[in-house]
Amino acid sequence: DDYAGHPTLGHDKIVPLTQSASTGFEGQLELRFNPFLYVSGGCDPYPAVDATGNLGEGLRPTGGGRSGCDAGGTAQVYVRGGQSQDRTGIMFSYYMPKVRWGKGNNEGHRHYWASVVIWLNQFGCGEDASSVSPVGVSFTTDHLVWDTAPAGKISYASSGVGVDTPTHPKMQIHDNAFSPFTGADGDKVFERTVVSWFSLPEAAKKALSDVKYEKTQVPFTDANFQAQLDAAYRESFYGGLTDQQGC
Repeated sequence: DDYAGHPTLGHDKIVPLTQSASTGFEGQLELRFNPFLYVSGGCDPYPAVDATGNLGEGLRPTGGGRSGCDAGGTAQVYVRGGQSQDRTGIMFSYYMPKVRWGKGNNEGHRHYWASVVIWLNQFGCGEDASSVSPVGVSFTTDHLVWDTAPAGKISYASSGVGVDTPTHPKMQIHDNAFSPFTGADGDKVFERTVVSWFSLPEAAKKALSDVKYEKTQVPFTDANFQAQLDAAYRESFYGGLTDQQGC
């Protein structure tokens, strides 16, 4: 791993950033569709970087899949919205300090990024978040490998704040692979703290842009984001729908 001269701290010493969604309508959507995540195996998500640009140094891929990384709490989810084929998707990305998928020291590595993209369509006019609905979900099952599920195959949760409706897709991650979560709700299925790419402190943004991990990459940087959003896109989600349907 090449940290490009940026300082590192232990993975559990990186102070998470407070919630900071994008401004305006985009930020409303980031918060509205933030997944509820259940970790069924492997590490919890942890913050990858702090406000001053210290990067997490990760963990050696030894011991059990959750050893040393089972206390991530609400951690961080890094969020960036964009378009592919003129369709809107919001990428939610999670950092794990190590990943293991089998026994033996060759069955894992230090540092891992995993992502979910919520694909959206607006069934109404103007900047009304309640008129925007998910039509499909893409998720990584390995490094840079994407799978998908139509919106009808995903369960949704409510954050319980105000009159919030069930708009948060429920996902689980087991080691390196995301999949839809079909189990019962509980205190282990919850949102992580949103930080938008566009709200990151400059020192943190530069550190994430500069670091070169040996076995993974930061998926939402300027260098990587569009290629990953394009790889996650499926035209079948939309089935002839147009944006701002009915306007």
